[in-house]
Amino acid sequence: MTSRGKKCRITADSRVLVIRTDRIGDVILSTPVLTALKRRFPTVFAAVLVRPYTQQIVEDHPHIDQILLDPIEDKHKGVRGLWRLRNLLHRGRFDIALLLHPTFRLALAVWLARIPCRVGTAFRFYSLLFNHRIRQHRRTSGMHEADLNLQFAAAVGAPVDSIELCFAVPEREKQRAQQLLDEAKVVGPLVVIHPGSGGSAQEWPAQKFAALADRIVREWGWQVVVTGGEADQKQVNQMAAAVSVPIVRLDRRLDIKTLAALLQRADLVVANSTGPLHLAAAVGSPVVGLYCPLPACHPQRWGPYHQPEGVVLPPPENCLVDSRGRCRKGECMDAISVEQVWQRLQDRRQTRAQDRLNS
Repeated sequence: MTSRGKKCRITADSRVLVIRTDRIGDVILSTPVLTALKRRFPTVFAAVLVRPYTQQIVEDHPHIDQILLDPIEDKHKGVRGLWRLRNLLHRGRFDIALLLHPTFRLALAVWLARIPCRVGTAFRFYSLLFNHRIRQHRRTSGMHEADLNLQFAAAVGAPVDSIELCFAVPEREKQRAQQLLDEAKVVGPLVVIHPGSGGSAQEWPAQKFAALADRIVREWGWQVVVTGGEADQKQVNQMAAAVSVPIVRLDRRLDIKTLAALLQRADLVVANSTGPLHLAAAVGSPVVGLYCPLPACHPQRWGPYHQPEGVVLPPPENCLVDSRGRCRKGECMDAISVEQVWQRLQDRRQTRAQDRLNS
């Protein structure tokens, strides 16, 4: 990673804005940037700009001083919405803006707000709006998304090698999650399965999630809790129709914080490459994530942070990727067998049991 443009260096009294306005997993993997800034300069003022629906991810983060909400989702669109965003940023009197996932609209708003140091990636047509450019090709870097984000902290003088994800689960949400489990008569070990992805990733077939749930209940005697949002209803309903053992459905009943509390309570979490998988990793739960090897989806970049042993990929002979990074078969996820995921679950269960004995 190299950078070009005006030198931007953070100081103890800097006001820094971190911008990440995409999805749940993206925001979770961006929060280590705030930790890096505060670790190097504890007195720096650190703010974050996110979309309203990801606000809960950052509300209880110990290294965030202010949360700004992108007004793009309100009634003001186009030029009017852009100017509202510009005014919001201008009022913050920020010295540095880190655009971790820039768009032309965000880059223009930061430039119009006259933030002195604007850090973004090179190689975009609007990169001239940044005066500190990071030469970063994310899809071909071979690096994890969280580490790519940390390069922005390093670019302004707060380098770190690695940071654990941080998501503090409030006690109220822990009680709410436990109440839901009590109502469903869930006791003892449990596995949370999140079979959807909200359209953000390739999905393992719902029927295979059902077969996996059958095996967990029959062979381990553990209970299975299924989660999902509104966009996951097709997958959840298909899984529920195919399963032959009792499962507990908590889909559409959990906000982000209560979902985090449930995931923290789980002994294992199984999911596609999606936000709840990263949320589970952030609260310290062992995960099994199902991935395809396409460059845009590869676990090298999007795997559970610091849990490489939790990744399941299809056998190489079943997944053919062409020179443009496109799948030539279109059946990558279906090539992952239930047995393959079951064996990974067995390994994760044994490791967790050993960790508990050693703690």
